Amino acid sequence: MKKLISILIVCFVLTGYSKAQLSPMIDSLLVKLNSTQSDTSRVNILNQIASEVFYVNPDDIKSYADQALELSESIGYKRGIAQAYNNLGIYYRGLGIYDKAIDYFFHSLDIMESLNDEAGVARSYNLIGILYYYLNNYELSLEYYQKALAMNEEQHDKKWIAGNSNNIGMIYERIGEYDLALEYYLNAIEMSIELGNKNWLANHMGNLGSLYLKIGHPESLNLFEQRLEIKEQLKDTTGMAQANYLIGDYYFQMKKYKLALPFLQKGFVYARKTNQLSTLSQSSELLSKTYANLEDFENAYFYNKLFKKFNDSLDLQSNTEKIMRLTLQNEFREEQQTEEIDSQNSKIRQTLLAFALIGGILLILFLFWRQRSKVRQHFLQQEKLEIENEALHDELNYKDRLMGDNINYLLHKNELLTGVIEKLNILKTKLKPENQKIVNSIIYELQSGIHDNTWEEFELRFNQIHSDFYEKLNKKFPDLTSSESRLCAFLKLNMTTREISAITGQTTKSIETARTRLRKKLNLVNKEINLNDFLHEF
Repeated sequence: MKKLISILIVCFVLTGYSKAQLSPMIDSLLVKLNSTQSDTSRVNILNQIASEVFYVNPDDIKSYADQALELSESIGYKRGIAQAYNNLGIYYRGLGIYDKAIDYFFHSLDIMESLNDEAGVARSYNLIGILYYYLNNYELSLEYYQKALAMNEEQHDKKWIAGNSNNIGMIYERIGEYDLALEYYLNAIEMSIELGNKNWLANHMGNLGSLYLKIGHPESLNLFEQRLEIKEQLKDTTGMAQANYLIGDYYFQMKKYKLALPFLQKGFVYARKTNQLSTLSQSSELLSKTYANLEDFENAYFYNKLFKKFNDSLDLQSNTEKIMRLTLQNEFREEQQTEEIDSQNSKIRQTLLAFALIGGILLILFLFWRQRSKVRQHFLQQEKLEIENEALHDELNYKDRLMGDNINYLLHKNELLTGVIEKLNILKTKLKPENQKIVNSIIYELQSGIHDNTWEEFELRFNQIHSDFYEKLNKKFPDLTSSESRLCAFLKLNMTTREISAITGQTTKSIETARTRLRKKLNLVNKEINLNDFLHEF
């Protein structure tokens, strides 16, 4: 406890004397950029600006990172490419586009590993760990944080020892290991004080305050207020958003709703400026609850709608499914993508050839009947129309058969993958424990792949045949969700519940429930009207 008190006293001293700001640093970097001729140096400065601007205006990250990436690729500067990927990943992480963000982080990791850049590898581990934390996957997050910290300690990198100690503390706090969380937080605070890193010190203090709030320690509010003061000195808009939210959350938990309200509103405004979806989601949810407790139900309803909107934008479940597929080795992923592209190109070529043959047949028929029209003009005019209609009908039937073949292919692929998984499950019991982990990761990837690109392949074929289906449907029923529109597409093709389940991965019970809801949205109150027949009209 004495150690903690002494650390906090130093924190208070630090809060008062430093007026460092990020804007002058960025201005200095911009001046340096304009006077630098070396392409490599310009890349490094652009990446540094992209990193620093995160605290002031995250929307500008992409502009500088894109410039760094373009210049790095033109001169073949791999380290610059990797650093630009990290900055782009941070940008998309802020927007809640987690699958795109982690793809950039893994590509950066691949490059850093190829360069044997241990500091770069550790940084990639750190960023991947942060993203898994946002997705509430604490097991994977902790794994990557610990790998990053181990490399930081080997390199005696005190800055990132502090950063990853803080991150590990956050994991232990979330899973209820408060003693471990406190130990890592205090180590992070002590290290950042030693380095004079005010920005990170403020973050550590805020996290320690959150822990104290959970265990009923009286210093929690004091730590939140110090974090806000430092972030305001640094003009760190991102940090000010989170700091205001933390103070508002403190007062909310103390049931002091009128005191909570101005801090939550400020946090929301700052988060709006920097487009922080996670903080916007948190702030709008707590604002809704605060207004409800103050019996201002109009504002409570308004912020509840915003919360649902921001929460839907994060789409954690969908992003988690996509991200888990990217945790395998890069070589396997690239090989799989190459095979997929070759397969798709082959199908496209076959389809184009079939269309060309049909088109040629139709053209020959058209010319033949046109010649005979000189003798029997009126009669052949009618006959030509009938032939054209028949040809169009044949073409549609042909495309429908292609769609049917494609669906059968997708179902067969899923059944094949399921069979492989079953065999691997039998095989792994005969392997050593260290090899079972590898087999388990392969099983997981195969399970993810069962429904991985099935919907995308299906929708590509469906749009080729029924290109205006969604347009007509959504024009008449604009309130349909994307999931309901997809279900309509399946039903239009007279697909069974089992077939839909095989493509979407949903249970048959879920699909039957969705059909019932869909009938209500389509205003089909008359049970005698068949849903499939109704959708054939579009």
